[in-house]
Amino acid sequence: MDLNDFSHFAKKSETSERVGGINCISYTRVSSKEQEEGYSLETQRKAIEQHSQKNKLYIVATFGGTYESAKTDERKEFTKMISFARKSKEKISYILVYSVDRFSRSGANAIYIASELRKENIKILAVTQPADTGTASGKLQQNIQFIFSEYDNDLRKEKCVAGMKEKLQEGYWVTKAPLGYDQYTKHKTQYITVNEIGKKLRKAFLWRASENLTNIEILEKLHVMGVQISKQYLTEMFRNPFYCGILVHNFLNGKVVEGKHEKLISKEIFLQINKPTMHLPPIKHKTEFEDTPLKHFIKCGTCGTAFSGYVVKAKGLHYYKCNKNGCKCNRRVDDMHEIFLHLLSSYLIDEKYAEPIKDEFVRFVQSINQSNKDNQHTYKAQIQSVEKKIEAVEEKFVLGDIDKDLYEKFKLKFTHEKDQIEEKVENVHFDLSNLKDWVDSYFKLGANLSKIWTSSTYRAKAELQNLIFPEGILYDREKHYYRTPRINSVIRYMSDIAGSLGQEKSRLPNDYLGKSALVAGAGFEPTTFGL
Repeated sequence: MDLNDFSHFAKKSETSERVGGINCISYTRVSSKEQEEGYSLETQRKAIEQHSQKNKLYIVATFGGTYESAKTDERKEFTKMISFARKSKEKISYILVYSVDRFSRSGANAIYIASELRKENIKILAVTQPADTGTASGKLQQNIQFIFSEYDNDLRKEKCVAGMKEKLQEGYWVTKAPLGYDQYTKHKTQYITVNEIGKKLRKAFLWRASENLTNIEILEKLHVMGVQISKQYLTEMFRNPFYCGILVHNFLNGKVVEGKHEKLISKEIFLQINKPTMHLPPIKHKTEFEDTPLKHFIKCGTCGTAFSGYVVKAKGLHYYKCNKNGCKCNRRVDDMHEIFLHLLSSYLIDEKYAEPIKDEFVRFVQSINQSNKDNQHTYKAQIQSVEKKIEAVEEKFVLGDIDKDLYEKFKLKFTHEKDQIEEKVENVHFDLSNLKDWVDSYFKLGANLSKIWTSSTYRAKAELQNLIFPEGILYDREKHYYRTPRINSVIRYMSDIAGSLGQEKSRLPNDYLGKSALVAGAGFEPTTFGL
């Protein structure tokens, strides 16, 4: 039997046509115009063309030919070239460069990109540093070249930084001068002089120092003079000592140096504008009244506005009042406190049911905790799924499949999704080690709500109110009672257990059982409120 009968069952990769192919692209680059001398784009182009002709390779397209930085692999031309190599119908087999460092100086990242391209049968070929990357030794050789390129780049950076530090210490500015200055070099000497815009900006300093004009007023005056800057830039300008002849820079490590450039203003004017402002301690106004602990806690059931508290000194009476103009809802403190105590009493837990309530609640928490443990496995799986999405979008960006805007958009989306899941993971676990003490504390609180609130200080009352009713309470003026948008779930659950036991029911309805939110948080203990 002929094996050719089985040929239509054979398998091959989608990029197998690139293996042994002759189609290639050319990529040339210099990091700055200064590198044109002795390492020109033309030199690179000729060497690549000679290599392709000698080895019978066909250059489908050329990329680069620009003054791009090799510091990162986010270069527009670079990403365009990578994308073309992977997607071109001509089935590109090689990327031809003059040398490895012309492809990238990013070391480990360059190794990763080269490895990903090889998976699609696209090889990087440096014509002056030939290496067969189809073999293990060839891959190692090219990887070492990438690493040495990064090392060489780091050495250049180190020398450059050292030179910049030396120049700064001598009083010469090493980056672009701020607005208001012309900057040029003549006979290897740096000159930074005030220009026409600078003369107008000088007036801004004088307006602030002598007339104490606001930033808005100064910006309006500058606008009339034809100088358009933002309020933020103006603020930064006033705080930049460069304008008074002083150099400050990260490379100076906290030192200040006298600059050799022309001053826009004097040091005295600069210091006058930036003199420290004496901040007097704020005046503390008494806003807390022992007789009105429910102020800001009660909200009007009609308009939703918080109530304030006030006293009629002539009568010696305290009142609560809706703060919204025209609402005209005023109530005496005694009346409002009476119905609040009645509200608290509705959640009072009868102490004779102490043990069955505690036992029931412990069983409930244990059940919830087990459910939460099961949820943790689900959440961890979801996190792993999102992390894979993040890795995928990072890879697409590195290889040029998506631009920076799309990368940042989806990276932010997936990161936010991951954060939300991790927050759930943190919130599902309940520490059972102190469960008995935790239940005892809540039972003691629930059995004495009205008593505790009545005997507490203003601050303790406020804490208790917010613990039991986290979103405050709404006052219905028509029916003279409080509505409760949200109640502390533990107190409510214990109260319901007591109510069920009072009605000779041994268990609660099943709909309570899956509400993990009823447990207020791992390790949460109610305040003792002086108990």
